[in-house]
Parts: sequence; structure tokens; C-alpha cells
Amino acid sequence: MRTSLRTVPAPVLWMGRRVTMREVANAVGVSPSTVSRSLRNDPRIGEATRERVREASQRLGYRPHPLVSALMAQRRGGREEGALGTIALVTDYRETDSWTTKDVCRWEFAGLEQRAGELGYRVEEFPLASYRDRPERLRRVLRDRGIRAVLLGFERNRGREVGGGWEDFAIAGLSAYFPEVRVDRSNFDGLFNVRLALREMRQLGYRRTALVVPETNNEISGSYWSAAYQDWLRHLPPGDRIPPFVAGEAPEEREFARWWEQTEPDSLIVYKLPVQSWLEARGYRVPGDLGIAYLYRTERERESAAGIDGNLVQVGGAAVDLVVSRLLTHQLGLPGTPRQVLLEGFWCGGETVRDRRGSDP
Repeated sequence: MRTSLRTVPAPVLWMGRRVTMREVANAVGVSPSTVSRSLRNDPRIGEATRERVREASQRLGYRPHPLVSALMAQRRGGREEGALGTIALVTDYRETDSWTTKDVCRWEFAGLEQRAGELGYRVEEFPLASYRDRPERLRRVLRDRGIRAVLLGFERNRGREVGGGWEDFAIAGLSAYFPEVRVDRSNFDGLFNVRLALREMRQLGYRRTALVVPETNNEISGSYWSAAYQDWLRHLPPGDRIPPFVAGEAPEEREFARWWEQTEPDSLIVYKLPVQSWLEARGYRVPGDLGIAYLYRTERERESAAGIDGNLVQVGGAAVDLVVSRLLTHQLGLPGTPRQVLLEGFWCGGETVRDRRGSDP
């Protein structure tokens, strides 16, 4: 069954009233079907009429509705139903672990699927590796299938060039993936989330809280994690200021142990690194000897650990809103001034921290 015009969802955002094809037809004195054929350079319409239609369209500011145009092209080309309502999720995880094994990615993808379904769309993954890592091949497939909505999603091959050639697509980005492409993006609010965790730890009575994160993930946050932490340090007494542990690609326990012995924090805000097991192996008890809070806790950590829930399902949903808004308002290609939508997380208590207020310093 083919898609009906009645199933096209209402626009999310309109940038003023849209000039209709009938208004162009009335201005030229032809039928709307003649306008449609003229704008497609149909040879059945004389060149003089086509030129008059093009001139009137330009003068009146007429722009074809992108969804209706895609639907009609789909019908004329005999394409499969569903291309019009498909959002292409471009990923690049070749030669590394699959993004589907990462809790953060799975939560964001759940948000993509949920919000897309609410708006009448579906999400389909397009790994670059399936197109010999050549974005132009991928774009050709998307055009042939009539897919016009693109989300730049999960990737680990940072620095791969995919930036040009998106003029025919409504495009947006998820988190900081494919950072070289300047597009509208949704992301977690790294500044807010780290500041929130630091405030909560301070209120519990911890005085020497340190940030422990991998460099790669700090970069994905836009370096907001380390920026929020360094700003926090400025407001602390000198004795409470501890340099962060920002780990390289393969952090070793020995490297962390040297940092720990030099800094002696009373609490940590951690992402991903197994520091709790490292410290417990050295005889430290959590939360007896120190407190640990986690940024964007894993499924396992959510069972008992304190930390930040990053609202990552909502981050995925917001990315869908961005790309659908651009599609429905015919904003194709890369934006001149990209926007960021930042989603705040919230604090969750847990067994890895304790209330130290009133304890001896």
C-alpha cells in the first residue's frame, strides 16, 4: 500500500506562510499540473511556458514542499513505501566494538526510535563501512531511495572526512559524533552535569572531589567535562583543588595509582574507568574510605551507584526533532549557523556515597 498524502505529518516549525503551487498557477494563468511539470522541466510543456512559471515561482518565493515532492517522486519512480518516512542514521564504528554494546549509545538510539515513531518516521542505520567508507556512495544510495533526512550518529573513526555533499538532505547530528561536520545537534549538557555532580558531592560533605574520565569521552562532551571541573576548582580553597585524571587511550592501573598517591582525594566523579575495583584491590572501601559518583552510569552501575542520569533517551529524541524540523521547513544542506540543543541530567543517590556532614575533616 502506498503512502497517502493524508499521512504526511504536520510541520514541526513553519518559517512564515508557504506560497502554494495554485498561487503560482493563477499568476501565470495555467493549471497547477502545468506548474508542476514546468518546474520538473517536462518536455511536454513549451519552453516559453516553463520560463514564465520559473519566473513567477522566483518572484513569489515559491518553494516545493519537500515531503510532497519526495512523495510524488517516490510514486513516479515506483519506489518502495517507507523511503519518505525514513531517517538515515549514519554510523562509523568499523574496526572497533559495535556501538550496540555501549549503554550510552543504546539509550540514545532508544530515544531516536521512540521519537521517530511518535512523529511517523522510522530510523534505519547506514554504516559507512557498507559503502567502502565513501560518503558519496552512501549519498547516492539515499537519493536513489528517496531518503532526505539524515542523522550523523555513532562513530569512533574520528577525523574521517564526511563533511561535503549534503546539499540535498535535511541533516542534523547526535551528540558530538562526526565533529568536523557543522550541523544542528542535540547533546547532553556536560557543563551542567559535572557541576551538578560536584555540588551534590560537596553537599554530602566531600571536600576534595576529583574528576576521572577518559580523554576520548571528554572530547565527545566537547571538553565540557574538564571545563566545568576546572571552573569549579577556581572557587575552592587551595587545599581542596585536585588536578583531574584525564586518561589516554589505554589507561593503566599503575598510572592511576601514581596520580592517586600524589593527590589523595576523598571522592571521585568517574566515567567508564574501573577505578572502584582498582582502589578496592588496594584496600580502600567504598563508601567507607571514599565516595564515588558516576557520570552516565552503566546499566550495572544504575543498580546501586550514585551519579548522574544524563537523560540520554531525551538526547536521542531531540536529535530527531532537529532533523524533522529541517526536513519539514525545507532547510537542506549544512546550516550557516549551527544550533545546539543541550539536555540537562539529574542526580541519583546510591550506595557508593555517604553523608559525611558532621564527620571529622
